[in-house]
Amino acid sequence: MNAESLVVASPDLTAIAVRALLLYALAEFQSGHATIIRITAEGNAFSIADNGRGHSLDRTVEGTPYLKFVYSHFDYPFDSGQALPIQLQGIGMSAVNALCSDLAVTVRKREEMLQLHFRDGKLHDSHRTKAASDETGITVSGTINSQLNGGGVDVERLQAWLLDVLASSPSLNLFFNGRELRPRQTGET
Repeated sequence: MNAESLVVASPDLTAIAVRALLLYALAEFQSGHATIIRITAEGNAFSIADNGRGHSLDRTVEGTPYLKFVYSHFDYPFDSGQALPIQLQGIGMSAVNALCSDLAVTVRKREEMLQLHFRDGKLHDSHRTKAASDETGITVSGTINSQLNGGGVDVERLQAWLLDVLASSPSLNLFFNGRELRPRQTGET
């Protein structure tokens, strides 16, 4: 066995983050609340945006703001001193946040917007503003910690996976890196 055979390829954490967050956006699409999902991915940076309902701005879990809870779920109940209930829906978002050096979450409602900014998995700041808008939804953008994901995203593999997703949801308006993806025609690879 030589040294080259011992090298293990590191996982594409940017693509893993995109896939995890896309599953949440797809739930909004499948429930009839979102029609458009926009994804960008380059190097260690990514962004997922949908025009769904967006997270609840006022919901709490045992007195903790829901959005803080689901994006930093790994900290609970450990830093609160309380035995909080297990919320499995926050695990994926918390995992993505834990992998990021920076993560921004923007929730757009008809009459207000909430922006959360996390650094190294911890809530750094948040801003809630009144803002009349015709658009609702959520945008999550971040940068995977470069020490964890040195190679960056494999754009071609991620796009191929997105085309597979689109094949199962052909009425979805799915954009990747500024271009609308279309379902593959029969016989295309």
